[in-house]
Amino acid sequence: LAFKERTLKYLLISLTLIMSFVSNANDKKEIDNLAKPVLALFEENKINSVASKALENSSISDYISKADLVQSDSQFFGYLNVLGKFHSQELIYEQGIEGTFISRWYVLKYDRQPALIYLEFYKAKDEWQIHSINLKLELDDYIEERSKIEIGKLGVKSN
Repeated sequence: LAFKERTLKYLLISLTLIMSFVSNANDKKEIDNLAKPVLALFEENKINSVASKALENSSISDYISKADLVQSDSQFFGYLNVLGKFHSQELIYEQGIEGTFISRWYVLKYDRQPALIYLEFYKAKDEWQIHSINLKLELDDYIEERSKIEIGKLGVKSN
């Protein structure tokens, strides 16, 4: 009897781990599928409506005025249009709350300088949605701030 209980216990633990892995894989696939068309806009140089396209199928668009979306589109276009030719993009960082909220940082490589795209994904109930999109051009500022922290650690001595 003890052997059967232990076997059942290990079986349940194994199934729980497998289901968790499958759920995480499905979440990653859904998020990848949401990010792909947004990232394709940069590759295809269709940067005149990035914010609108990113949020068009999201419930968050119900809470953003059309004028704000137009303004965001205009800002994306204005900033990206002067960076030169687009070369590639790369996911550089991801974090979040499993199954609920994930944020991703992508670097976009242009002739003149890199740009960062920050995408937030939110799953309120059954499906993931793009929750927000932001453009950052200050990659050097992020690196400089991190460098200050690392340099500061050099002065800390452990006993």
